[in-house]
Amino acid sequence: MKRMNLTGRLFDRNFTLFVLGRLVSVIGSGIQIIAIPLYILDITGSGAAMGIFTLLGMLPRLLAAPFAGVIGDRWNRKKIMVWTDFLRGFLILFLALLSFNGTLTILILFVIQAIVSVFDGFFGAATGAMLPDIVSEENLRKANSVLGSVNSFSMIIGPILGGIIYGVLGITMVFLLNGISFIVSAISEIFIEYKVKFEKDKKLNLKLFFVEFKEGLSFIVKKRGLRYLFTFAMVTNFLLSPLFQVVEPYVLRQIVKMSAQQYGFVQTFFTIGMLLGNIVIAAFLAKAKNKNLMVMGILTQIFMLIVFGILIFPNVLSLFTIWKFFWITGIIYFTIGLFNTFVNVPINTNLQLMTPSNIRSRVFSAIEIFAQLMIPFGAVIYGFLLDHVAAHLIFISISLLVLVITIIFILYAPHEVYEPKSTETQGV
Repeated sequence: MKRMNLTGRLFDRNFTLFVLGRLVSVIGSGIQIIAIPLYILDITGSGAAMGIFTLLGMLPRLLAAPFAGVIGDRWNRKKIMVWTDFLRGFLILFLALLSFNGTLTILILFVIQAIVSVFDGFFGAATGAMLPDIVSEENLRKANSVLGSVNSFSMIIGPILGGIIYGVLGITMVFLLNGISFIVSAISEIFIEYKVKFEKDKKLNLKLFFVEFKEGLSFIVKKRGLRYLFTFAMVTNFLLSPLFQVVEPYVLRQIVKMSAQQYGFVQTFFTIGMLLGNIVIAAFLAKAKNKNLMVMGILTQIFMLIVFGILIFPNVLSLFTIWKFFWITGIIYFTIGLFNTFVNVPINTNLQLMTPSNIRSRVFSAIEIFAQLMIPFGAVIYGFLLDHVAAHLIFISISLLVLVITIIFILYAPHEVYEPKSTETQGV
């Protein structure tokens, strides 16, 4: 089967509709992400309820990922994208109706959140695999940068709007706006021209499902460049994600004694850095060598982590006031966010190029499953270490360990990790 004909321009009709649909829905989700936790706390005052809601936002999606990957390689991805947006929109509008009538309960909210999370998994598997089918190979990295900019922008503007809208207009309006955003997104996606067909003649059953999902895992293991990228991503995700989610909050809040507002702004610096990084890649570095971007991005981030690790040593930290340390941390996190895109964008693009369209959803779902499983496992280990080892020693040790792993990766990774040859993709 041959790849569908694609124009040389990035912002053709298909990609423009794809981006606009994504922009509308992610801003709506950003509004809800900040508003619902505030609503739960106002109603229940329970941290446990907050924890359950957070779990229901992640666990169902993770459990659905294998099924989403297989379905995404069997069905029309555009239809999956459109229908999951419509279904999420209708469910959230139902929450708006219940809230307006005063009949919304925490139990109903939790159940619908779990269902929406499942649809999130199917949407992500389909759209992540669909992008290379509607964008030409030469524009793929730029397209990933544009989508990264959209996501970063939503992470900045969404929570701001969420806090304002919830505080002024209430949770009903939050649900209404988010539900409408999904519906608008679905309507725009209907007009995307997408004709990829997958040759799947056999009806899907449980045995065939496991066979097909195993094919995705086998493809990762057999393809050398993909295997190197997958291994490096899993190891660094295991080491660094809990560092930011467990150790870093502990350091900034318990040791440095930053206020909640200061801590929130530090995270915003990181997001602004990501936004700028995506813009820089799309506008100025679209033709730069992947290896140059990745090596520079990885080493700069690690250097910043090592600097931060040195700064939080007690005898060094005592030299700064809280506000001085806040601004230094803000600069460090802005830099990490900026150069994080120099790594993520080429890696995402290379994964898309290395993987044929007919197996791409399964491969991406497998990667997501293992990446997400690494985080809680690492978090438990780091939480245990914090009770027995000084935080600054953990931070600097992990940073140096990642540096060693990165140097090994740079020295031994095959050429196709950086400049992969495009696989034959399916499409008409």
